[in-house]
Amino acid sequence: MTRQIFHFGFFWILLLAGGLLVFEHTLCVAGEEDLLLTRVERGDLAISIHTVGLLDAAKSHMVSSEIRGNKGKIIELVRDGSRVEKNAVLVRLDPSPFAEEVHRLQGKVESLKAAVEAVTQLVAWEENQAGQRVAAREYDLKVAKLDLKRLVHGDGPLQLAQYREEMEKAKAEQDKYASFARELKGLEKEGFKNPAEVTRARENAKTFKGKYEASRRRFTSYRDFVLPSLEEAAKAKVKNSELILGQSRKAGVFKVANTTAELQQTKAKLETAESSLALAREELEKTVLRAPFPGIAILYEAFRDGQKRKPRVGDTVLMNQPILYLPDVSRFIVRTKVREVDLYKIKVGQKASVRIDAYPDLAFTAQVQSIGALAAETQPGRGGGKYFQVIMTLEGTDRRLRPGMTARVSINGERADNVLLLPVQAVFQESNGKAFCYLSTFRSLRKVPVITGRDNDVQIEVVSGLKEGDRVSLVPPEQGKVP
Repeated sequence: MTRQIFHFGFFWILLLAGGLLVFEHTLCVAGEEDLLLTRVERGDLAISIHTVGLLDAAKSHMVSSEIRGNKGKIIELVRDGSRVEKNAVLVRLDPSPFAEEVHRLQGKVESLKAAVEAVTQLVAWEENQAGQRVAAREYDLKVAKLDLKRLVHGDGPLQLAQYREEMEKAKAEQDKYASFARELKGLEKEGFKNPAEVTRARENAKTFKGKYEASRRRFTSYRDFVLPSLEEAAKAKVKNSELILGQSRKAGVFKVANTTAELQQTKAKLETAESSLALAREELEKTVLRAPFPGIAILYEAFRDGQKRKPRVGDTVLMNQPILYLPDVSRFIVRTKVREVDLYKIKVGQKASVRIDAYPDLAFTAQVQSIGALAAETQPGRGGGKYFQVIMTLEGTDRRLRPGMTARVSINGERADNVLLLPVQAVFQESNGKAFCYLSTFRSLRKVPVITGRDNDVQIEVVSGLKEGDRVSLVPPEQGKVP
């Protein structure tokens, strides 16, 4: 008994010593890891985005010649960089060749109108004659259709009913005498013999059987052969009338077509001449290019006569060749880009502050007008970040502003008050995109899933998975040490 007590006490001494060693080791490890841990704290999260963009006119117009070919020759041109009002003359092209073409085409149109009138009455007479011939053939077709209808729904079914009645009457007489003969035969077996009556009954049955067979053949023949042939003949008559009607219509169309051919050709020539006249008048109007709205006229520099220069009086311009650029400087927008990871932080209608590098004293308020639908890479094919284009409307203006100036933009994002926060580097992601943290427990780090919310590149909101005061690791632990 003493030996057992000794062994039991020795066991508890060893267990207590081992526990002290483990506790001492845990304290040492915890002291080393405190520098790599952070606490979940409650606070306010301010979200904003800073980016750089370019000023641009909210509305602009590229002025170019709309005259086909190379007939446009500049005879008047607005001064480069000058401010112009709406409907001001920007460019004037030589109108002489277009005015001559308009005068020539006007005479041609009047001549063709007279020719059209001369043929119109003859066409009307031919159409009237063709209409009368077609009406007569339509009457013939109507009569043929009525004959067919009478045969199908009247005479044919009536005759067929009469034959059926005769056949059924003969059948009834035959059945009556045959039954009478069978009854007499039965009486003979009972001893009542009457040979004369039996013979007479059989002869009558035979006679009516012949009548029945004849009436049945008439009925069958009329139903299967005579009536169908009559119907086919009536249908053929209808089809023949339809054919004659169609031929009459075609003949009428052919005769009318012969008289209208010249009229159609003349009308086509007239339409072509009128279209050419309208086009010539449009070309004449296009020789004067006006400002669609107030703005600054900027002459477009391009290669002309072997050298890069701006247009001048005497130059020949081609269709759609730019002559000058007209931005509307009364309203500006800012074109900028936002990183893909920041896209959820902005929305249409959001406010922003804008400063201009050229004039640091100028500050404006802007509003997000649109967000691009497609992403673009900064360096395609090299793994660069993706950006979305954002356009903002500038509120207010200044005469010193010009398109192309650099603008520094600060988009004021939403604000989250009294939420749980962590440094962004304390949150990790699985391959499927789900977020998790390494929660510090008494003895080790434990991987716990979390749901995150908004962030501002420094801190991130913790929606669920952790509570205030929890300590999490800023770096992943060594592999194999996470339970």
